Amino acid sequence: MKRQALFIFLVSILLIYLAFQFQDKLSQFKTLGIIGIFLINFFGSATIFLPTPALVSVISGGIIYSVIPVAFSAALGGALGELVGLMLGYSGRQIFIRDHHRLYLFLKAGFSKFADAIIFIFALIPNPFFDAVGITAGVFSFSPVRFIILVFLGRLLRDILLAYLGAKL
Repeated sequence: MKRQALFIFLVSILLIYLAFQFQDKLSQFKTLGIIGIFLINFFGSATIFLPTPALVSVISGGIIYSVIPVAFSAALGGALGELVGLMLGYSGRQIFIRDHHRLYLFLKAGFSKFADAIIFIFALIPNPFFDAVGITAGVFSFSPVRFIILVFLGRLLRDILLAYLGAKL
């Protein structure tokens, strides 16, 4: 179990490092069309707490392409990228439980009740705090499949609105 957590942690750190290292290259992905929008949103979500041009890519994609493919690719890229935060939380779970057992039990009870709503709403609203939600979900061993679905649905709704905004510009 410790080896698995360490491996997940190292892969997460590697993805964050690569996304940070090549952050200036993200703007070059726009030449790849819909796939570029997917990649920009994937790496934008994988970089923990760092600003990226993900929202701009959706709006500008809506100007050029149909709204639904732009929103779908951006939402899928964003949801998959957010798995990095979930993996970080999962890999640090044992440390958090060991050092803060009572707080862990208290927060888990509240998070368990409202996790779906919290994840969906924070995925829907553009904000820099979603990474903390993903890490928290990982600490509480939230289902990765359920996490991806909720993030995807929240991002899809948001990205439809943003791409539609771009289409109207």
